[in-house]
Amino acid sequence: MKHNYIKYLAFILGVILLIYAELFSNSNTLISVVGLFFLVVGLYMISKGIGEKPECNPYAVQSDEEE
Repeated sequence: MKHNYIKYLAFILGVILLIYAELFSNSNTLISVVGLFFLVVGLYMISKGIGEKPECNPYAVQSDEEE
């Protein structure tokens, strides 16, 4: 459970840094690059925990009795 908040913290930190760089920073691209890095890493860690698609189709007919 401890590792779960790090995913969202990296994502939110990236979003905040990108918004800050867009609104308040005139020419400092380092903040934008760091914010984009945290955003991408956060999205990667969140999407890695989603899991795989199930093999069976829930709408497919499983046997003749269901028809």
